Amino acid sequence: MEFEYHDILKNPPTGEDLNRLASLGGTDVSGLLNAGSKAFKEKKLELAKISNQEAARLIQENPRIMRRPLLTDGEKLVMGFKPEDYASLAKR
Repeated sequence: MEFEYHDILKNPPTGEDLNRLASLGGTDVSGLLNAGSKAFKEKKLELAKISNQEAARLIQENPRIMRRPLLTDGEKLVMGFKPEDYASLAKR
């Protein structure tokens, strides 16, 4: 499968990017947060209390707080390490 790598640590996603990704994943921007990440835990945040705007700000300030990897074909988003779901993108 061909892919384009985007280094989110060097070039954090914009608010527009995050909204588009969330939409492709059937979630909101706060759904892109990884509550199990070290960066999230260090901030002692409550996921249920985070607005989309706050989630976007958190991700832009520290991209490590976002679920990774993210793979998209422009129509669907796969979040996290799920090889079985990667195959569904390759078949499109």
